[in-house]
Amino acid sequence: SSDVSAPVVNALSDAGVKLILMRCAGFNNVDMDAAKKCGITVMRVPGYSPEAVAEHAMALALAANRRLYKAYNKVRENDFSLSGLMGFNFYQKTAGIIGTGKIGAAMCRICQGFGMKVIGYDPYLTQDKIGDLCELKETAKEVWEQADFVSVHLPVVPSTEHSIGREQFSWMKPTASFINCARGALIKENELVECLKDGTLFQAGLDVFEHEPIQESSRELFDPDNVIMTPHMAATTEQSVLNCCTSVANDIVAVCNGQEPKVKAQKPKF
Repeated sequence: SSDVSAPVVNALSDAGVKLILMRCAGFNNVDMDAAKKCGITVMRVPGYSPEAVAEHAMALALAANRRLYKAYNKVRENDFSLSGLMGFNFYQKTAGIIGTGKIGAAMCRICQGFGMKVIGYDPYLTQDKIGDLCELKETAKEVWEQADFVSVHLPVVPSTEHSIGREQFSWMKPTASFINCARGALIKENELVECLKDGTLFQAGLDVFEHEPIQESSRELFDPDNVIMTPHMAATTEQSVLNCCTSVANDIVAVCNGQEPKVKAQKPKF
């Protein structure tokens, strides 16, 4: 979605707007300082599609592991040789989840259904709170090192923005894949491209990018043949869109009736 920058917020305020409701969970494209200054409440819709996002992340993990993009192109060329298509069973392998909130927890459940060992890292959760969904590690590095694929489910805040790059990819197993259905700004894209090209990172599945559409400076992402990409569609299913729109409509009605908004977006305090 387009940036709701300070000039946009100011223009909305001049037009008498008192409420900005994001039809999504994230609000990092809204100038929260400007909204607060103008007395505009920003609302969001958290938790409307954890299963949809987790299912898409798993689909990317499967596609990356089994090289489905390569396989598809081979069939289009009527090439039925299996060279370059060898993957591995997920059964009894290790899934690594960075960020075990609602989406991460849904991902854990899916991985368990594949018979995988699930490990994770989340500095805001303890093992007793997450139960047997996954084995929490003390450091993120342990997850990067031990997992057969790593799926990140983090927000973009000062401590996480551009926090994943060559260092993390160099910790991974030589056959491991990296999956991102969270936010593109978590990643140092230039280092991601470099690691895909030089073999530091084996495979990647990406649904999000720092700039969407992808800018010319990042078009090198299209060059490696060991990455599969989708157009920020993980949260878009019939059920999730209906849940989101219903939540938005209910919140608008509530505010118009003088009630407090259900979920106010607040600037992170990290």
